[in-house]
Amino acid sequence: MAQNSKDKNMAAQDGAVKKKRANPFQYLAQVRQEARKVTWTTWNETWVSTIMVGVLTIIAMLFFWGVDSVLQWIIQLLLSLG
Repeated sequence: MAQNSKDKNMAAQDGAVKKKRANPFQYLAQVRQEARKVTWTTWNETWVSTIMVGVLTIIAMLFFWGVDSVLQWIIQLLLSLG
C-alpha cells in the first residue's frame, strides 16, 4: 500500500515540467501585457459601490449600537437586583 502511493508521487514528479525563469525585462513585459487585459470599473460603478459600502456600514453601526444598548440595559438591571 505504501509502495503504491510512493510510485504515484514519483510519477507526478516525473511528469512535472520545470518552467524556465524569465529575466526581469521579460517579466516586466509580461506584467504590462497582463495589465492591458484588466477590465477597470467605470466611474459610476465605483461611485455606486462606495455609496453602498457607506450605507451598509451605517446599518451595521446602528445594529451593533442597538445590541450594545440592550445588553447594557440588561446588565444594569441584573446588577441593580444585587
